[in-house]
Amino acid sequence: MKSFYLFIYFFIYIVSFSQVPVKWNIKYSPEKNKVVFNALIDSNWHLYAVDVPNPDEGPLPTIMEFEKQKNYLLKGKVFQEKPITKYDKGFGINVAYYENQTSFYQKIKPLASSFEIAGVVKYMACDHSQCLALAKVFRVKVNRQD
Repeated sequence: MKSFYLFIYFFIYIVSFSQVPVKWNIKYSPEKNKVVFNALIDSNWHLYAVDVPNPDEGPLPTIMEFEKQKNYLLKGKVFQEKPITKYDKGFGINVAYYENQTSFYQKIKPLASSFEIAGVVKYMACDHSQCLALAKVFRVKVNRQD
């Protein structure tokens, strides 16, 4: 019986520390020369925007960091879809976030026909009882040959 309870405890421990409430699908759109970051957000969770009303207070904004490359240039900053903005009692400020799903976009200027876009998405997701600061490493291969 002890081993059964130990197994249950271990399972609960692993599940609680392996939560990933945001699933990312990151791809390159050759027609529009942009990297597309699609986020699928678990129900009852919020993913915070890139541009938040109070960046020095409250939840961490979503940040896309790109590895330096000589084969492409970043054009402008990351574009975000319109977030939900409202007062959050827990943080005591207005916050900007998404529910269910959203997308972010980064325009690039290709300087070669084949290259790799790599980096990391740093983000915070919260539900009604906890917040998680997470990161998603990404690598997207681009082959623009006709």
